[in-house]
Amino acid sequence: MTIYHRARRAKKKQLNKKKVITCLLLGIILCSFIYLLVSNKIWAIKEEPSDVATGEEKVTEEVKEEPVEEKKDEIADVEIPATMGKYEVLGQLVIEKIGVTKNILNISEDASLKLSVAKLYGPDVNASGNFCISGHNWNNMLKRLSEMQVGDVFYMINRKTKTKINYKIYNIYTCVPEDLSCLDQNDDGKREVTLITCNPGGLTRLICKAREI
Repeated sequence: MTIYHRARRAKKKQLNKKKVITCLLLGIILCSFIYLLVSNKIWAIKEEPSDVATGEEKVTEEVKEEPVEEKKDEIADVEIPATMGKYEVLGQLVIEKIGVTKNILNISEDASLKLSVAKLYGPDVNASGNFCISGHNWNNMLKRLSEMQVGDVFYMINRKTKTKINYKIYNIYTCVPEDLSCLDQNDDGKREVTLITCNPGGLTRLICKAREI
C-alpha cells in the first residue's frame, strides 16, 4: 500500500470519526431540548392546581361579605290602633311574665286610666329619656306588677316607628304619692322606663325602674 493510499484511508477514518462525534453532539442537544421541554410542561402541570387553589381562595375572599345589620328591633306586622276613645295611642306595653299587653295612651288622667295604661311623664315611646307609665292596680291593668323582680324583662313598641325595645328591671321600690323622684330625667341620654301603680289600699305607690338592654 502506497503512502498516498495510507493517507487517504487515515483521512477517511478521521472524517468518519468527526461524523460520529457530530451525530453524538446533535443527539445530546436534541435529547437535552426534549428533556427541557418535557420538564417545563410537567412543572406547569404541577403548578396548575396550586394556581387554581389560590384562585379559589381569592374568589372566596371576594364573595365573603359582612352580614347586613338589620334595623334594631323593627317589627312590621304589629297592629296598634291610632286612638282609644278620645286618646291617641303612642305605642304598646308588653310584660309577658304577668300577661300584660296594653296600649299606651298619651295622657294620664281618670278617664284614660279606665281604658288602659298611659304616659305620665317623659319623652316619646322608646326615645332617649325616662318614659313614665301609670296604670291602675286592677286585674286587667297592672295588678300583677308586684310579681315582677329585678332582672325581669318587658318591651315597648312605638306605634309610629314600629320599633320594639327590650327593657330589664333594675330597681323595685315603694314610695308615697308625693315622692316624684321616679320621674327624674337624669338618665345620661339612655332609654329608661318607669312603671307606676298603686299598692293595695292606695296609700303608697309601687315603682319598677327599667333600662334598655
